[in-house]
Formats: sequence, C-alpha cells, structure tokens
Amino acid sequence: MQHFSSSYLTIDYLAEPRVLTGRWWRGVMPFELHRGYAALLDAAVSRRCRFWLVDLSNRAGGVDAADVQWMLSDFFPQLPIRLKRPTYLAYLMAPHQLAGVLADPGIPALTYFDGRPYRLERFTTEMAALEWLQHCRQQDARARRRKTAPQ
Repeated sequence: MQHFSSSYLTIDYLAEPRVLTGRWWRGVMPFELHRGYAALLDAAVSRRCRFWLVDLSNRAGGVDAADVQWMLSDFFPQLPIRLKRPTYLAYLMAPHQLAGVLADPGIPALTYFDGRPYRLERFTTEMAALEWLQHCRQQDARARRRKTAPQ
C-alpha cells in the first residue's frame, strides 16, 4: 500500500518484512524534506511500524549537515512521542554518499545516537539494511518478552 507519492519521495509499506520504506528520488528543498519526513512519520503511525528503510541512494548530491541538524533537533524527538517505542532506521546510501557523510565533520557519528529512543545505521546495500532491520525486530521482541515475563 502506497502512503505518499511525489516527484521526490515515495512511501510504501512492505507487509513482509514489515518495513516502511521511504525512497527519495532527487535532492530536495528544506520544505520538501520536512514534508517528506512528516509523511513518513504519519505512515509509520498509521501502520504502527517502527522499522524503516530510508533510501537516499537515488538522491542527487550528498547529505547536507543542516538537514541532519534539523533531523536531530526537530524530527527525531517526535519519534518516541508518536510511536511510543524505539524506532529503527536503516539509511541506504550510494557508496559516494556514505563516504561524504563519514567525511563531513558537521554530521555526527552514529555513536551520538546511543541511549536515544531511536537507532540508526547506514548501508550501501538494501539486503544488508533489511537484514539489520530484521535483527533489530528480533532483539526488540526478545527485550519486550523479558519485560513482560513473570519475575
């Protein structure tokens, strides 16, 4: 089921493996980035889906440090409020995009996200991203079972 479609982003829910996918198709203006991520979050809430594949690999250009700062300060804090539990985001990038992200001092290392109610990883293959999301789903399920098990 497609939740959103525009010239810059499509959002779909993959019933198996139970992943929300957001595929960015071109570079975007800040208002498009904000609108697109709002649509991703709305779709995630409607599907109760905390496992996301965010595909940046077709987006021309690199990842902008200002956009990352908006994500950190404005977008990511909404996740636990709207989804109630940890959210897992697998970012799919072309190798040159990932190299640019890793080389940009304005984009924090992923260790910055430790202890937050969301978890991010970056990938250059969709298979690896989906495998990571599946692993996260299994870990999340085990942790929930431990919390609800009688003491």
